[in-house]
Amino acid sequence: MYNKQLDAFIHAAELKSFSKAANLLYITPTSLIQQINLLEHHVGVQLFVRSPRGVTLTKAGESLYQDAKNIIRLSNNAIERAQMLGGNNDSGIRIGTSLLTKCRYLPDFWARMIEVYPDTEIKLVSQKNPEQANRQPLSDLGVAYEMQEGLYLSEFYRGKCNFLEFRQVPLCAAMSSDHPLHHLKSISFANLNGYTVLLLRRGISESFDFLRNALEQYPEIEIQDIDFYDINVFISCEMNNQILLAPEIWKDIHPTLLVHPLEGNFTVPYGLIYALELSNQALKFVAIIRELLM
Repeated sequence: MYNKQLDAFIHAAELKSFSKAANLLYITPTSLIQQINLLEHHVGVQLFVRSPRGVTLTKAGESLYQDAKNIIRLSNNAIERAQMLGGNNDSGIRIGTSLLTKCRYLPDFWARMIEVYPDTEIKLVSQKNPEQANRQPLSDLGVAYEMQEGLYLSEFYRGKCNFLEFRQVPLCAAMSSDHPLHHLKSISFANLNGYTVLLLRRGISESFDFLRNALEQYPEIEIQDIDFYDINVFISCEMNNQILLAPEIWKDIHPTLLVHPLEGNFTVPYGLIYALELSNQALKFVAIIRELLM
């Protein structure tokens, strides 16, 4: 769906060598240079500075390089999405999973799905680098996978997906066994005075913002913003002897952190996050989940 000369261009730009790019693409250097020349003629500008030491991008080439990567990604995504919705692939129902999006409830639902539709195939897809996934939320939803289980971060996800709630998950206080508050059975806001708590930054989730509003009534509590949750946040909490405010359902993420109930009714929606457009199999799966939740 895109001009294949872009592949030659991108490899040459990254390797800074026409010959190395040609070897990678299993073509001759002459053939690759012809493709680059044709591309430069097509766009009407010089893309590379040639020298005996190799090639480097011109300013115009640098601009095209960034755009070309996006063009290829969007083209591949479009093909995958069309194949998924058209039923022309054999990948079954693809469910994204990672450390923070484990399938905790879905196995019971897909067991029922297989009872009703024995030919159903469930495939678990390992989600990409967690940091990238959190900075670009749901960018692979509807492309690499059709659904995932997890928290619904209302402000981040609104308009980008559908959501089917399984339950409201309590927000808790996680800390190391060395923390002065570790012996308490539950944590009140008064207990948190003088301590640093890690909390999802404002504007991502109505549920977390509601908790933040309550915390801000206690000026002696220091709130440290986090952009997203990943394993590094849990490790930082332990190493710096801080308190992490996180959902109770993640109590198994870091085995050395102790999770304590937080006094007050602070919860976050947890359930099925699924693409705005689904394959026929996935639509049937969502219908079965709805039926079982009733």
